[in-house]
Amino acid sequence: MKNRIVKCVSALLATVLLLAAFVSCTQPTITTTSSNVTTSMTNPTTRTATAPNTTVASTTTNSTTVTTPVTSTALTIVNGTNTQTYTLEQLKDLQSITGWGAKNKAGTISGPDTYVGVRLTTLIKSSGGMTSSDFVKITGSDGYSKTLSWTQVYQGTFNIYDLSGNSVTAGTQPFFSLVYSMDGNDLDATTGPVETSIMTMNGQSSDSSMWIKQTVKIEILKAVTLNVSVASSLSNVLKAINALYAKTNPNVTISLNTGASGTLQTQIENGAPADVFLSAATANMDALQNETLITNSSRKNLLSNTLVMIVPVGSTLGLTSFNDLTLAKVTKIAIGDPKSVPAGAYAQAAFDELGITSQIQSKFILGANVTQVLTYVSGGNVDVGFVYSTDALSSTQVKVVANAPADVNAQIVYPEAVLKASTHSTAAQAYLDFLSSDQAKALFIQYGFIMASN
Repeated sequence: MKNRIVKCVSALLATVLLLAAFVSCTQPTITTTSSNVTTSMTNPTTRTATAPNTTVASTTTNSTTVTTPVTSTALTIVNGTNTQTYTLEQLKDLQSITGWGAKNKAGTISGPDTYVGVRLTTLIKSSGGMTSSDFVKITGSDGYSKTLSWTQVYQGTFNIYDLSGNSVTAGTQPFFSLVYSMDGNDLDATTGPVETSIMTMNGQSSDSSMWIKQTVKIEILKAVTLNVSVASSLSNVLKAINALYAKTNPNVTISLNTGASGTLQTQIENGAPADVFLSAATANMDALQNETLITNSSRKNLLSNTLVMIVPVGSTLGLTSFNDLTLAKVTKIAIGDPKSVPAGAYAQAAFDELGITSQIQSKFILGANVTQVLTYVSGGNVDVGFVYSTDALSSTQVKVVANAPADVNAQIVYPEAVLKASTHSTAAQAYLDFLSSDQAKALFIQYGFIMASN
């Protein structure tokens, strides 16, 4: 009898174990990984709201691997070293807002429509927040972007219009929202899955340029001041370019330090603050590179120029060539100091090539930079001077009477580079990249420069 009982108990235990094994095999294990923490759930019917940066791993059932679909990222938020990504479903899990929105594009109004989305401030807060001196850059999938100030984000300072396109006072404080639904439907592929919008009161509209379709990225940017040391001959054109740059990069302030390239080189060698250097000669950049003071990978030849001989617009001396400098009627010749001013060094090279240096050297009036030479000539303080063609174009008080020899002009190159000591190297490189953009090129050409062939 005892043996029978033992056998029955053993059989019963075996049956229980088989049933347990069967149940465990029919229940899939869903593994969710987030921030290097893994948890397992055995209830496949439970919906789990995933946090940003969450990825869903594969599910194993009866030794067969089934990959659980992972919804693609709809939005990325970068705040310093913190990066968060959201799928559309994760955005919908956040606290939503509903509001009216209408776009005004040159007086043409589209909308109003009812939108559902997430406040921009909610997403900023979840990423770590921002200070009143920070900026927010919002970018669409096509690269179009807008950079907003703290005031725009938190106080809603926008241009608001009625539905006829007339400027009006906002009836309620407008605010930015990342919307994913319009009039009860998900956004279509031309604008969504996420669009940056401005919510206003019903019956009012906002500037359509502030709406960014297919928004894919939000970045919190710190205010940056770039110290840019540039050759004097670049002063005027860079003022125009920097004004253009500020429109799309309001978080970046450009502090221009202009002077003779040799003087700027010495300043940098002595530790003067500089993020970017644009020289009018390769020799000055070569020196800094040999001293390991620039980031070599950032170096690039940006521009070229030509050296010209100029006289006051009212001059009656009748000068037409470099050889005329030897004439007795020419008593004062303005050139940049060849030791520090590239334009002066190029002029010296031209004189040496023509074999006239010894005959005219006593007539030299040395300028601290090319701008000073231009001032000497335009003011009638000298008979003749040597500047770049771009400098001559900037003044109505001088006229060009001769060009330097072709082989001398071929040497004139403006290299650019980021300094190794820069504390804003990323912003500095972005600025240099802009200098090669189509917008900047158009201004360089307008001011008489020639884009260098690298």
